[in-house]
Amino acid sequence: MTAIAHTPRLGATILRTAARGAVLVGVAVVVGILLYSVVNGSGGAGGGGAKASTTPSSSSASTGTTATTSVNSGRPPAQVKVFVQNASGVSGAAATKANVLRGLGYAIVGTGNALTPQTGTVVGCKTGFTKEADTLAKAVGVGTTVGAYPTPPPANSTSADCIVTIGK
Repeated sequence: MTAIAHTPRLGATILRTAARGAVLVGVAVVVGILLYSVVNGSGGAGGGGAKASTTPSSSSASTGTTATTSVNSGRPPAQVKVFVQNASGVSGAAATKANVLRGLGYAIVGTGNALTPQTGTVVGCKTGFTKEADTLAKAVGVGTTVGAYPTPPPANSTSADCIVTIGK
């Protein structure tokens, strides 16, 4: 008499394999969210992209009053109208950066090409937008500097509060 080896049911094997795959995909999604949060500096998953402002306070013992100082980064991105121009010579650089800034909540009023190439990326904002210029420069990326608002401003940028010039 020959012995017949017992084989596991095929359905159970497929189910276990599918469950392992689902768990691996879930882990990959969680790791991706965490890495995205770290890269974008949002500090945690699901943060919504807005950073809370800190409000340190101090008390005066003699009068019993409390003074509060608000530390913030100016207007929210949706209230800053930005024009992005390409001075890098790389085709599509302004449109690409405009899409990134739009994703961060900035109001993009247009894109264009600069008349002359330049080295380095510069953010220039109108008078009264100093805090916004610093915040926008950080959003544009590492190495971006804050400079003067271009005079004359680029064509089709008259409604912009800030001009981002993408350089080489």
